[in-house]
Amino acid sequence: MIAPGFSAETFKFLNNLKNNNSKAWFDANKADYQAFIKKPADAFRAALGQDLADLTGHDMMSKQFRINRDLRFSKDKTPYNTHIRMAFWPKGGAFEGRDAQPPSFFLSVEPELIRFGTGCMAFSKPVLGRYLNALETGQGEEIENLLDKLTGEGFERSEPDLANVPRGFPKDHPHAGLARHKGLAVWNTISDPQALTGDAATAFMIDAWAPTLPFWRWQVGLSNSD
Repeated sequence: MIAPGFSAETFKFLNNLKNNNSKAWFDANKADYQAFIKKPADAFRAALGQDLADLTGHDMMSKQFRINRDLRFSKDKTPYNTHIRMAFWPKGGAFEGRDAQPPSFFLSVEPELIRFGTGCMAFSKPVLGRYLNALETGQGEEIENLLDKLTGEGFERSEPDLANVPRGFPKDHPHAGLARHKGLAVWNTISDPQALTGDAATAFMIDAWAPTLPFWRWQVGLSNSD
């Protein structure tokens, strides 16, 4: 599905917001927010969702994260995010608990770069159990191979969540490092945000995600296991 990407004004607005992060400035420039951030992001997200459905063979759901920051537990009281963030996941994928999520595609449009990823930031408890069992019973090599291929193509693995393996997992297991993850994702950076401008922006982003498809499919299989 072809939809225009973002514009130079999008990145100008994000940079200006970064330098003037206040409610007064935002309110005075709310029309520009609607014109250069909200409307193009809505169209871009819809197009990406359809193209990801074509890529994966799954109908996709999506979410765009709010521009307003959650200040309740943050020492940083600047009121607005200076990026556009969205996520895509298969229709019917379950969110369990506060953070657990289905296998997803992530995108962060930032003033000077694009950050994107694939995977799951936090497994639900049942999926985490299946993941650890898969590692312990022989699938660790398959997972390592998927990750090694992606790191060879410039992706980064998410950092482990635990300092040590979880209780009950063999400390000397050859894939003990993977057992320290409570979620697993890969990330990459596009240094030129102008790649997401113009009519080729959605195709560019789909091509960027395409190498992660086998990793995503493995996670979908893990999530859908009995």
